[in-house]
Amino acid sequence: MTRSLFVASGYESVGEIFEKHHSHASAGASFAAFVAGKKVVDLWGGQQKDGSPWRDDSLCVIASGTKGICAVAVLMCVERGLIDLEAPIESMWPEFAVGGKGEVLIGDALAHVAGVPGLERQVSVAELSDPIYMAKLVAEQTPFVPIGAPSYHAMTFGWIAGELVRRADGRSIGNFVRDEIARSLDLDLHIGARDEVLPRIAETTRASNYNYTALSDPNADVRLKHVYGMIPAERGTSSFAKIELPGGGGVANAFSMARLYAMLVNGGELDGVRLLKPETIAVARRQRSLGDDPLSGRLLRFGVGFELNPNPSQLGAPPNAFGHTGAGGSTHGAWPSLLTSFSYTMREFQLESDDTRAAELLAALHAC
Repeated sequence: MTRSLFVASGYESVGEIFEKHHSHASAGASFAAFVAGKKVVDLWGGQQKDGSPWRDDSLCVIASGTKGICAVAVLMCVERGLIDLEAPIESMWPEFAVGGKGEVLIGDALAHVAGVPGLERQVSVAELSDPIYMAKLVAEQTPFVPIGAPSYHAMTFGWIAGELVRRADGRSIGNFVRDEIARSLDLDLHIGARDEVLPRIAETTRASNYNYTALSDPNADVRLKHVYGMIPAERGTSSFAKIELPGGGGVANAFSMARLYAMLVNGGELDGVRLLKPETIAVARRQRSLGDDPLSGRLLRFGVGFELNPNPSQLGAPPNAFGHTGAGGSTHGAWPSLLTSFSYTMREFQLESDDTRAAELLAALHAC
């Protein structure tokens, strides 16, 4: 799909903010927004790492923004009667019962309370490349935070969601997303990108001071290395995007992610294609966990896979905002009260405490 840069009348201030951060000589990015299913902003600009211009079909790693895509896949299986969010996870996945975590309800496991936010062992890239094996490791992991306490399952969320979809449907979550979500809505998003997609993926770069915020504090809980230590530097490369990494390895552009959330905020239907019922989306947006992460101290608030306002993530001003942000700055979500969806994807990862890009874009969008 070839598109033209677009800013609807009344949304010019959003374009001005985007231009401030992503002029032709800066790191490339894209931003898009929809209102009531209609595009109001579709922007891209800046450069690839090699200096070539960002294009309408450029893709980049969206890190934990991938979790929102996973949530949609799970919800589609729920509607088909294949997953019961109120059933213990061991009813679908008996091996997950190690350490007492099998009694956690499936919906709660997807709200980051299963007690296994990471793995207490090193994993290789070859192991990361096998989602079935990684799900086995998560199942075998004894909880190292209290079950029921929200603790951010940075990568393990993806293997939990992926294994549930695989056991329910038979397909890997990457193939499910490709067949049932991306193809249905004509979205350029991928969990496990195919070879023909790789040339369009912009290599991630990092600001000179970039680090995962949780690991930058010398007084941080040592267990955080089990959560973030398995995330390799190669994640930002196109070759690594071939791996099905549902916790944080998806690639997309802002246009596609904003369309995905436009479907959600429009009651599960977009352009005559229905993926979900409104009541299923309402269940997903209902709070299932709230509290300070015992490892990072960060306030967490989750529905079924979605971050919910208010929380420290950049989801904009509306109190009923939901979506999912990603490491380095990517931001994707919706404001149901305004029938608005949005997405920001970018090549350069910046330190959370320094990064104002998404916050400024969402503030301008909200003002419009």
